[in-house]
Amino acid sequence: MPAVLPLRAAITRGALITLANWPTVLIDFIAESIYKLALAVPVIGGAFMVALLTGADIQTLLADGVTVAADRMLVPLGQAPIALLAFWGAIGAVAFGGAIVMYIVKSGTLAVLIEGERMAGEIQRAPIRLSALRTATAYSVAAVLREARRYQRRAVLLAAWLGGVYVLVGSAYIMAVTYGFQWAAASRWASVWPLLVVLATSVFVVSLTAANLIFDLMRVVIITDDCRVSEAARRVRTFLLVDARQVLGIFGAMAILLLVATLASIVATAGVTVVAWAPLAGLIVLPLQLAFWIVRGLFFQYAGLATLSAYQTQYRRFAALKPVAVPAQGA
Repeated sequence: MPAVLPLRAAITRGALITLANWPTVLIDFIAESIYKLALAVPVIGGAFMVALLTGADIQTLLADGVTVAADRMLVPLGQAPIALLAFWGAIGAVAFGGAIVMYIVKSGTLAVLIEGERMAGEIQRAPIRLSALRTATAYSVAAVLREARRYQRRAVLLAAWLGGVYVLVGSAYIMAVTYGFQWAAASRWASVWPLLVVLATSVFVVSLTAANLIFDLMRVVIITDDCRVSEAARRVRTFLLVDARQVLGIFGAMAILLLVATLASIVATAGVTVVAWAPLAGLIVLPLQLAFWIVRGLFFQYAGLATLSAYQTQYRRFAALKPVAVPAQGA
């Protein structure tokens, strides 16, 4: 087995393998879009509760999007604890259940990419030919469904673990900000309140980023080695301790790419919004926004799968070079 690849070669290989199995990008995009639409249902239900409790206009509540609407409803619902509890319970149930279904589907698509990576030769080497891409093609609907069923229990465990981390980190953040404000207001340290918010927010973002990175690596290791979740945790720990440079290099490079893409999408969205003010232009804005949303979503799904594939090719080569550090299943 060849040694681990340089950063550029690993990312190129991951991108090409994902391109060779491009239907997986479409499947992940559809699964995540349905998940996001499902999350909108309890928010719309909360808008109706607020309208009944306060007489507010539903169109006004939902005018600026689902996320803003959820923020607007917290204060009115706070005056009715049972309604607030029902609101949070509905969002939590949809978020958790939807995440489980989504990650079961994504286990199937990731398994297809991993199989394609095993089949591919050194396709990252120039010149890149169409015939080389065909060697990495492992996609079929039957394969996605078969692998999704195979890894569904482990996908549920991982999704539950990630959801638990989100709840713990989010609760800690809310408590830190709430009690920190009360402490600052009751003492002479009110001036440090902005610094406390910045510090708490930074820890919050870093913690969730680290949790998502470990979650992605766990998915990769479980499917690559077909091992248990507990065994995958030990192997991910070994991989990170021994060769974190490979993981952090891929993570950093793709994070910069996604940041640039996000900034570009914000600029493009602002441009479409300006065009909407022109006479008759509003007739074409909705199709433009829909097309932009689809293209943006497909690009981000492609970048995410390419990143996972890059992690996987580095891990597989690392595991072959470190057979003692990464024990076989059941050892």
